Amino acid sequence: MAAENTMTAKVDEYRIELQLLNNEVDTGTDITLKGKLSCSPIADLSGTTLQIEDQDGALVESIELTEFDGETNETGECIVKTPHQPGAYTWLAVCPAHESAGISFEEVSTSFSFTVKPHSMRVVVWDTPLTIECGKQFSIKFGVKCSSECRPDAWVLAVSDHDGNELARTTLSDDPWPDTAALYHAEVELTAPDTVGLYAWEARAPATDLKIPHTQCATPFNVRAVATPECVLTVEAIDRENQTPVEGARVVVHPYRTFTDARGLAEVRVPKGEYKLFVSGKNYFPFRSDNEVKTDMKIRAELTVDRELTDADIYT
Repeated sequence: MAAENTMTAKVDEYRIELQLLNNEVDTGTDITLKGKLSCSPIADLSGTTLQIEDQDGALVESIELTEFDGETNETGECIVKTPHQPGAYTWLAVCPAHESAGISFEEVSTSFSFTVKPHSMRVVVWDTPLTIECGKQFSIKFGVKCSSECRPDAWVLAVSDHDGNELARTTLSDDPWPDTAALYHAEVELTAPDTVGLYAWEARAPATDLKIPHTQCATPFNVRAVATPECVLTVEAIDRENQTPVEGARVVVHPYRTFTDARGLAEVRVPKGEYKLFVSGKNYFPFRSDNEVKTDMKIRAELTVDRELTDADIYT
């Protein structure tokens, strides 16, 4: 007798919502799925499961319908992992054939698509010397961070010069740089070019084809090779009004830069030649002096306080 009262209902709406920031996601990361099911005649299908099937028809996850608002049945959020292989994927959300409250429901399904991409990486460079003597060795720190904050798995960093020649290749640390989430680092010893000039070099994290693929990333940085210093230029920064030392004043003798100490003094080692000296401090007007440096010399930079104009200054 129960079979005589069974009727076939047609599911007229079945929608899976992918809660993604965009249509592209990293390999092996989480995506959030949330399903909705409405049918005619209207029925409370709480307890029914929606099955998520991958491109090969394999079951990825089952999501239970838990909410009914009088018209539509809805699941909670479900977290699933994306495939490790990059590419475009089309999966299915399936509601299998079943009976509920004496009503027979046919199987229905809907597809949804997304693109999986390799993890991107970012290379950062710091502690680059402002100038390096031609032919001298120096060190620079490099860091690499994955878009999904992966830990290194045989990651390497390569440094190339302005002609594309590889100068160094090293393995990144297993532990992140202090106070960072996932910046894995290495310190690399390099040698400056033999000729004076500004050179554009490159730090590169090559692509990986390991379990989780990562794309190649490169960052340029500059190396300025200078001649061997022959003279010491001593700069003394003084407050003109009080005749007291100015600490922390910025001293620029291009391409050399430094700051004054507590005594208002700064030393810059330079080759012989003509230079424009600039000295600037907080709340002071900048000081400029053109000089030909042939031997060690000292320059006194008297700095004038940059005060706001008063009404008397303006109207006199």
